[in-house]
Amino acid sequence: MVLMLARQAINIKCKNKTNLILGNYECGYGLGLIVNLSGIIFPADYTNIEELRIKVLDLLSDYHPKDEREENLIHMLKAYKADDNLDSQVGELINIGLGEKNPWK
Repeated sequence: MVLMLARQAINIKCKNKTNLILGNYECGYGLGLIVNLSGIIFPADYTNIEELRIKVLDLLSDYHPKDEREENLIHMLKAYKADDNLDSQVGELINIGLGEKNPWK
């Protein structure tokens, strides 16, 4: 249930630039999703969610979002400051985002 709520929250929040990511679960799904959508290579060497967030954003520095939802997702990821928590549910949400086939549905 928590996993689907984080996924739904990101999908809804990407519709509006004024929204913010509120937790590591949303951040984990968002990171997996933007890696998936952008086609960048997922960083394999990270110890916590904040380190992963920074690495993904660095890899996205030359990326041009395909639409407003991607742009809003990147904006939210830049604004969020993750804590060190990288529990199994955060990892599972990263994987859900990485494998997402129809993210906006």
